[in-house]
Formats: sequence, C-alpha cells, structure tokens
Amino acid sequence: MYSFVEVRLKFLATIRRLSVFAGVAIATALPAAASAQSGPIVRIDLPVGRSYPLTTQVGITKVSIANPDVADVVVVGTRELVINSKQNGETDAIFWLSNGTRLHYRILVHAPSDRSQVALYIKIAEVRKDFTREYGLSGLYRNRGTRVGTGTFSTDNVFDNNGNITLPEAGFLTVLTDFGTRHLLALLDLQESEGKAKTLAEPNLLAGNRDTATFLAGGELPIPVVQPGEAGTTRVTIQYKEFGVRLRFVAEILSDSLVKLNVMPEVSSLDFVNGIELSGFRVPAFRTRRVSTTVDVRRDQSMIISGLFNNESEKVKTGLPIIKDLPIIGDLFSSSTWRNNESELLVVVTPVIVDPLDPRPQDVLKLLPDTALPARDAIKKRLDDASKRPPSPIIR
Repeated sequence: MYSFVEVRLKFLATIRRLSVFAGVAIATALPAAASAQSGPIVRIDLPVGRSYPLTTQVGITKVSIANPDVADVVVVGTRELVINSKQNGETDAIFWLSNGTRLHYRILVHAPSDRSQVALYIKIAEVRKDFTREYGLSGLYRNRGTRVGTGTFSTDNVFDNNGNITLPEAGFLTVLTDFGTRHLLALLDLQESEGKAKTLAEPNLLAGNRDTATFLAGGELPIPVVQPGEAGTTRVTIQYKEFGVRLRFVAEILSDSLVKLNVMPEVSSLDFVNGIELSGFRVPAFRTRRVSTTVDVRRDQSMIISGLFNNESEKVKTGLPIIKDLPIIGDLFSSSTWRNNESELLVVVTPVIVDPLDPRPQDVLKLLPDTALPARDAIKKRLDDASKRPPSPIIR
C-alpha cells in the first residue's frame, strides 16, 4: 500500500516524463515541417461540376483544402488524386509529398456560362521634331587643257549635249553665276527645313479571358519583290506590308482585381527619305515604334509600360581635304549638312474587366427607334383608327 504522498510524487514524475517525450517529439517535427519546400502557386480554372486529375512524382502524405464547399480533393492512390469543383468561389489546395516538398494550387470555380472579358484601353502619344540645314558651294573651272570641278560639277553629268545645265535635287534657294567669264561657273545651294509631328492613338479592344485580340488602323503598302524566274529571267511580285497603329494583346484574369497582360502595341509610318529605288520603283522605309511586354496590372488602373526620349544629332561636311577645315576659305570648298531629330514616346494601358451578362452602362450602345421609316408615309393613309371601325357582325 502506498501512502497519499508517494502516489502524488509518482504521478508528478510520470507527468515530467511525458512532458520530456512531448518536447522531443515537437522538436523533431519542427525541422521536418520547416524543411518542406513549397513551389510556385499553380492556378486552376474549373467550371462547376468538373474534375481535374493530378499525378505526382512521389507519394502524397497529407492533403489540405481551404474551403471544401468550393472544391474537394479525392485521393485515388498514393500518387494520384482528383480535384472536384462544387460551387462558385476560390480556394487553395496544398499537398505534402514524401520527399519533403509540397504543392500549392489555387482553384477558381465558376459557372460554365460565366466568362469574363477584358477591355483594354491604350493611349499612344508621340511628339517628333526634325531640323535639317544644308548649304553647299560648287565650282567649275574649264579651259582647253584643264578642268577642275567640285560638288555638283565634279562630273559633267549635269550638262547635256547642247551645254545646258540640269540641276539634280536642287535646294530651296540656288544661285548660279559665271562671273561674266567663259571659264568659271559657281553654284550656291541653300536649304533649311523644320518639321513637327504629333501622333495620338487611342485604340480600344475587347477580348475574352485568355483569348488573343488584334487591331490595325492604317493600311497595307504594296512592295515589289524581284524573284528569279525560268531560264535565268526575273519576275516582280507584290507583297503587302502593314503600317499604322497596330495592337495585339492576350489578357488573363488572375483575380477580381488583378489582370495579367501580354500586350504589343506598335505605331509605324512611311519614311520616304530613307527609301530605296528597286527596278524603277520607289520603296519607302518604315519608321516603327514597338513595345512588347508582359505585366500584371490592377483593373481600372492605368500603367505606363513604355517611355522613350530620343535625340539624334548629325553633322556631315564634305569638301577638299585640309582646305575644307580652314576658316572662311574652307566654306568655299565644302558643303555641310546639319540634322537634329528629337522624339518622345509614351504608351499607357488600362485594363477593365467586363461581365458579358452585366455590362457597364458606358459599354452599352443605346439605339433610338427609327420613327421615320420610308414606307410609313405610303401606308399611313390605309391605317384607319381602330375606334372608328364598325363592330364585327360575328361578335355581339
């Protein structure tokens, strides 16, 4: 028989041993839980009443579902399970694997006919300033045994058989003089140009969730292409190149407030200055500004996805070596060209989530009924008032 004191002491010793064992078990479990590595969150979009099978590389040890009313998980085998969608909503499912890692899935359940759309509003603003200044002095001295020419007169291509002069691509102001002599000829060519351009495009496009939409406001330029033909001959075919304001985007709704956008806006215009001559055709170059990016944007909020400031300066001086670099005298034996181009580009995107079953008032086009039908006046005389009709002999 044990006394009351001995029984109480043995009971306290047993409690201490259990506490030590519990502490050791918790300390052993904590490193195992801390060592579990979680990968990226995988999103699953399921209509109501659908299933999503999943097979893992290793065995599954534990399964957790945040909201069983939205979706549940059925474990089929050690490495296989099925996710079943129940009702509209969003929930998380986490699976612990035997190798110490875990998988995290975010499940979005919606009705089969519930499919949102994304309206993308883009503003493209560009301001361009171009400045060009050109001046040159060409001279020709010729007698019976000597010929010296500079600039335009470096060759005799500007003279025809009768000795007349044809100036190629003359500037805005030209001064041609022979100084009253028969052996000396001089040409002064002056030109200055300044231009400003402003482009503001606001393309708007609507597409379904995860669908691709494209937009083009501009035209197609026919470009001749020389291709080899039969028996060593060549033939010219036509290919069309698009230009103008172009937009392509793919939108994915990540949540009620976040939209993932893969957007590629483009603004292109014809550049005849840098064009080329091909088989007698003048083919212009293209001035293109293009942005391609993938960003996450909050709905109904604007984001600047591109900003560019470009300043190009160029100075070209052509003339006689060494002499063209002399002050004052060098200008008489050279021609100079200054070019300065400045451009600014800004692209702003604004995504808006649109419910096709409940669109916003500003997205609905209201059409008034047409009360001026062409045939109404013709049949108006035949339409008598129903109150003036005699009673029907059948209905008493």
